[in-house]
Amino acid sequence: MSVSRFGRVNQWLTMARQWHVVDAKSQDAYKLGEKVAKHLAGRHKPIWHPEADCGDHVVVINCKHVAMHAFDWKHRLYHFNKEYPKAKALIPAYQIHEYDPCRIMYLAVYKALGNNIPRRRNIERLHLFPEGDMPEFIQKNLGSQLRQVQSVPKRSDEYTAEERKAFPKLFEFDEEFVMDWTEPIEPHGRYVPEQPKK
Repeated sequence: MSVSRFGRVNQWLTMARQWHVVDAKSQDAYKLGEKVAKHLAGRHKPIWHPEADCGDHVVVINCKHVAMHAFDWKHRLYHFNKEYPKAKALIPAYQIHEYDPCRIMYLAVYKALGNNIPRRRNIERLHLFPEGDMPEFIQKNLGSQLRQVQSVPKRSDEYTAEERKAFPKLFEFDEEFVMDWTEPIEPHGRYVPEQPKK
């Protein structure tokens, strides 16, 4: 039975270890961690088996700009225990992120890999970078780009003047309305209530 060229390439991609790249900017760390863990373990391949080592390499860039849901930067605590006296510590996510920008993404992927023995081998194929810069040998190995799990919203200063004019207005402002709070406002003096006339 002959195999077409397209089928042969798909078969090669299934058996070989590919290198994927994904941008973590403005992405939820744990949602993206589940997708990255799926490719590290090889669960996206039809030949996957819990005991098979068929995962791919995943390169995550812009880990410094990763996002978290609501107030998780402050309220999500990570437990560390070095088994020494008074070594137990609960550290909030924002302190870990300030010390090591890639650590939060690493912990999210490590948790998404599950509590099993192969995850120590799978996590070795994870490559994290705080910004978009990466070594040249990794750039040469990249073969595909993974889609982000969330759409990145535009900041208010990224909209053009034409887009601002085309945006529907709910109401019209008065001419004396101050649009920019940085503009100086003349001091109006101290408020003195009017005295009732006798």
